[in-house]
Amino acid sequence: MSLFEEVERAKNPFSTSRSPDESKKKVSFINQTSSLLSVLNELMSSERVPVKKAKDCEGFRSKLGDCCWPLHNLQGKVTEESWRSIVKNSITGMLKTIRNSQPNGEWMLMDYEVKIDFSSDGIERLFLAVKFVDIDNTEELLYRNGVPVTTTVNVNTSPIAPEVIEALTNRSTDDSDLKDMIMQLVVALGSQHTSKDITVNPDHLEPYSVEAEPVSFDD
Repeated sequence: MSLFEEVERAKNPFSTSRSPDESKKKVSFINQTSSLLSVLNELMSSERVPVKKAKDCEGFRSKLGDCCWPLHNLQGKVTEESWRSIVKNSITGMLKTIRNSQPNGEWMLMDYEVKIDFSSDGIERLFLAVKFVDIDNTEELLYRNGVPVTTTVNVNTSPIAPEVIEALTNRSTDDSDLKDMIMQLVVALGSQHTSKDITVNPDHLEPYSVEAEPVSFDD
């Protein structure tokens, strides 16, 4: 280390000056398009669904995504590490967009295509098209004005509201015969109580109310 370097280091003891070996290291940038494609293909192959799984997913619902980069912004300006990160972040962004609108599926990268061509503005670009598949093949969620048009509704098929059944169960009476009749009624109604999920369009729903008929007891 020269005296000037020692003086500089003494003035800035907390500086992170690089060692002579580190200063000699050169960052290797990608200059060849073939290297860009090689890194991209390697990454995409590691992220995609296995071939056997892909065959099982034929015909499943899918979504497309695409992106592109001007070649002059890549050649000589990205390293293998930074280029891999750029591609991975692009795929992550596509998946996030799909999962935000279709969160009921399990989305994975199924297929992709890449090409180098000139865009309409005359700039040579690297184009990437990606196909994602829902490996669970769940039902497509449809939206209207930002709201899903399908809604899960619980339907109660009991002829008497639950609160009425509860009132009958908790009613106190000294008449043992009447009490037995009430309990038999509650059991019968409970056995007829079922619920199921149906899918309906909210636009077709109309407000309604169910009023329980008054129940009287003759002592």
